[in-house]
Amino acid sequence: MSKALRVAAWAALFLACAGVGAYIAAHSDPFPPGVDRPGASALASASTSPSGPPAPERWVGSFRSFTYHQLYVGGRCTTRWRGDLRFAVDAETGAVEGTGAARLFGALECDFPIAQVQAERVELAITGRMRDGSLRLHLSQTGIEPSSARDYGGFTALLPVRITLPVGNDAAEDRVVRRRIDEEGRGIYFWSTGLQLAKVEV
Repeated sequence: MSKALRVAAWAALFLACAGVGAYIAAHSDPFPPGVDRPGASALASASTSPSGPPAPERWVGSFRSFTYHQLYVGGRCTTRWRGDLRFAVDAETGAVEGTGAARLFGALECDFPIAQVQAERVELAITGRMRDGSLRLHLSQTGIEPSSARDYGGFTALLPVRITLPVGNDAAEDRVVRRRIDEEGRGIYFWSTGLQLAKVEV
């Protein structure tokens, strides 16, 4: 075989091999099963990972109360209170849950002598629901300090109490007034409380 013929034969062989390699490369997957493609893992997890439930809304607030126990015969005992409230609102159900506290502001004022110890702090539990543009709260007493004390001015006498506050611009504000006859039927309890609540960013 002449030299020119051998060169032509080798050239034809190289071209054939190159063609076969190109065909295989075009019709095969460079990433076999079990090997992730670059960038595919992040996209797949982003599209398939389940999103958790929305975080609850956080609300805080303060209140001031003026309360008294008016006896039909014998005079009146008056107290003033300041307090705070902290609660969460479930973003899906609107359920409310939280705590608060009321602190005696000033001293018990009575038209007659009181030898017993007056309460100075009242612990509160908050439940309820956010619905139809309003906060429907239920405040109940969970503790009192000093533990042996009583409230003679009427604040705890109206607990538990239900309050409905209109909500606008992530805030709620209103004054709530309640009255009821006392346990002995010899007087009335009066309860006037102004509340200011607002949603806070977490």
